[in-house]
Amino acid sequence: MEAATGGSSAMQWESKEEEHAREAEAAWQAYLRQQRSRRGWAQYLRCRPMSQLCKSDDGNWVVMPASALDRLQSVGAGYPMLFRVQNAATLAASHCGVLEFGCEEGFVHVPAHAMARPGLEEGDLVLMTSTSLPKATSIKLRPHTTDFLGAKDQKELLEHNLKNYSTVTVGDTITVAEGEKRYLLDVVEAKPADAVSTLDTDCEVDFATPLDYVQPPVAPAPVKVAAAPCQDCGERRFVGVGIRMDGKPVEQTPPPAPTPAVGSSGKGKSASENVLRFFGGRSVAVPPRGAKSAKKVDGDEDKDAKRFAGQKYTL
Repeated sequence: MEAATGGSSAMQWESKEEEHAREAEAAWQAYLRQQRSRRGWAQYLRCRPMSQLCKSDDGNWVVMPASALDRLQSVGAGYPMLFRVQNAATLAASHCGVLEFGCEEGFVHVPAHAMARPGLEEGDLVLMTSTSLPKATSIKLRPHTTDFLGAKDQKELLEHNLKNYSTVTVGDTITVAEGEKRYLLDVVEAKPADAVSTLDTDCEVDFATPLDYVQPPVAPAPVKVAAAPCQDCGERRFVGVGIRMDGKPVEQTPPPAPTPAVGSSGKGKSASENVLRFFGGRSVAVPPRGAKSAKKVDGDEDKDAKRFAGQKYTL
């Protein structure tokens, strides 16, 4: 199994190498055809950083030799002069404008950030080709950090810094300076083409989510706690204290006495519960338990105090 995996990886690597070799050969043949046709301009030059000329490393303006200007004028190249910058080894490419002609023959000086996109290092061979690009109508940028979102007047800041860039290409990273601060922004979208010119044009700018943005955690839903049932709510709804506007005391109504349970005492019994019924059909009222017989004033016994005064029946 491991041997099969290793063999598959080797085949993929070889296929990529072959594809790269074919692309390099096609680029070289295109260069030769252009040289023979004398249409446009293309030339291989050695790359050097812009800092060697004591010039700013911001933007993507390059410095080329004077012989390049003579050749460009001979083929009728128009202004502004824009170029495709391609790494001869990796074939990665970007675009730039020319700041001036006057460096050493056989070399081109490129700003550091413009060298990063094609993967160029000092001394690498680079193919410079004259080209024309449409004017930008819309670009979308992705900041590297959320700090850029707090910058003051982003519109004016971008207008000032985009003057350092003659072109923008999807995949490039541009630098925006605000005083001592430096913000990096990736070009993720451009219209009407992936490579556009930013010279003398009105362009809409949109921003994507910054690379270091972290989605805030979702707060858990609050747990609803059921309220404990109120035992006295049915009897006492308003338990506050009343206050009069004139300052006089308020007569408080005493709460009603609780009703005794049925069967706890004789006071709560109904009249039917104090009646004994017999099979003869006659019923006699029975006084409540604990009640004392009352006597009349003249000393005679009360007739109601006589218990079981009825007739006797035999079953």
